[in-house]
Amino acid sequence: MQLSQALLTEPVSDEFRSFIQSLLDNLEQQRLLIEKQQKEIEALKDEIRHLKKLKGKPRIRPNTPDKSQDDEARQADEQNTAEASGKNSPPKAKRQSTRRRGETSAPQKQVSQETFCRLDGVQPDWRRKGYRDFYFTELSLSFSTTRYRRECWQTPNGDFLTAPLPRHVKGHFGDQLKSHVLDLYHSCGVTQPLLLNWLHDHGCRVSEGTLNNLLTEGHDLFHQEKGDMLEAAVACSRYLQVDDTGARHKGKNGYCTVITNDYFTFFSSTGSKSRINFLTLLQGRRKSHLLNTTAIEYMKQVSMADQWVRLLESFGEVYFLNEASWQAFLDDLNLKAPQQRRLATEGVLKAGLIENGFPHTMVIHSDGARQFDTAFTHSGCWYHASRPLAKLIPANARERAARDWVENVFWQIYDDLVEYRQHPDRQRQEAIRKGFDDWVTTQVDYPELRAVLGKLMVIRESLLRVLDCPWLPLHNNLSERQIREYVKRRKISGGTRSALGQKCRDTFASLKKTCRQHGISFSKYLLDRLSGAMRVPQLAELIRGAASVNHHATAS
Repeated sequence: MQLSQALLTEPVSDEFRSFIQSLLDNLEQQRLLIEKQQKEIEALKDEIRHLKKLKGKPRIRPNTPDKSQDDEARQADEQNTAEASGKNSPPKAKRQSTRRRGETSAPQKQVSQETFCRLDGVQPDWRRKGYRDFYFTELSLSFSTTRYRRECWQTPNGDFLTAPLPRHVKGHFGDQLKSHVLDLYHSCGVTQPLLLNWLHDHGCRVSEGTLNNLLTEGHDLFHQEKGDMLEAAVACSRYLQVDDTGARHKGKNGYCTVITNDYFTFFSSTGSKSRINFLTLLQGRRKSHLLNTTAIEYMKQVSMADQWVRLLESFGEVYFLNEASWQAFLDDLNLKAPQQRRLATEGVLKAGLIENGFPHTMVIHSDGARQFDTAFTHSGCWYHASRPLAKLIPANARERAARDWVENVFWQIYDDLVEYRQHPDRQRQEAIRKGFDDWVTTQVDYPELRAVLGKLMVIRESLLRVLDCPWLPLHNNLSERQIREYVKRRKISGGTRSALGQKCRDTFASLKKTCRQHGISFSKYLLDRLSGAMRVPQLAELIRGAASVNHHATAS
């Protein structure tokens, strides 16, 4: 900033003139500083809107576009402007639609009775034009209590005889009431206190302890069917999707593990979520500890200490009756290190699984948790792999552009895999694999982004497992949706207080989810099993039938 012409012509001293010039220079520096800070503030605001996925400032277009500028140049200019201002929205994760057309609509109405409505005052010259249907649905809910007065007789010998009850009376409560209570509690998420109040409001006088017994006791048939369901599903499945979440029990933190695929869903709550716990759950009701070559190979795979591997290998093939005998065997060997004992236990559990018929080619699909990705072939979830990219916070436009480019290419590879699953091809497989390698090894001037790419390179095999097995899913959304049942119940009820209550919660949640996967009404299933009619097929048979049809269609 220069002095005005008036100051230059006026008779002022040189000292005063230099003082005025220094003030003007300071004002110019402050103006430049304010402009710089204003730009930084705008950039930070854009970054906040970008991270919060909010809308940016509206871009007002002119009424008449500039015809002189060609389309390509205009698109390039708009792209550069968006990158410089940070207004471009980040790429969003692709979500496959899992619902078929009309699946969320109301089911077809079942008419129980039909009534004709007549029109009064019909004239002879009128013509009948058919009927216009109107559906009216009503609920008749009432509890009835029957008192059976049973005759009592005494024989000359002094014995007392009582008249028997009707065959359909199996206790103080009927099958309809039991199935309705179980359906409200497990399917509709009604808590036990609210369910008790609802029963009282509708005239059913039942105590709190009796209601608890109805919900937890006498359900061995359901527990048996849940075990059969897991064995059948493991035998005929090529992959399993797994996940876990918190599930409190007796006031302590616990975990619920879900094992699922398109045929079934299995829940089990335990106090641990270790790899040993996962292998124990896969064994189901046939627990087995076997020391053989399979167990030794696993111990070498997880880098167990060589001295202990050689010692265990010298025993050959050894069967253990239960976990206690296996732990006693390790104590006799003086194997005290917790990590070495854990690795050895994982090996014998895996060998026991294989011995009991567990497919050694089984693929475990998960979100990458370490308890799931080691024992068997692992397949990773692309949605979980993309989360570190979305969490990056670029410091400037250059880093933001690099992050957005990497994320865009990530989802382009995902789209290529979606198409590949529908039409597998060897040439396309190699192209996708090479494209992934070129992308993940790209050199970027962004340290945090380089670290994320390095982690993706580590899990490269699990992410690209679908190239060798096109029938694998690309994400873990199924297990996430299924286990949401426990998350909602945990927020409402907290947790379970008895071992029997925990077992019933796992059993009925597993049966309910599996019934819905096969299009079976859970309420009708409960009434069928409680009444002993057994008209609804066994879930294990439904799983085998669905797997057989699916494998045949895939082979064709």
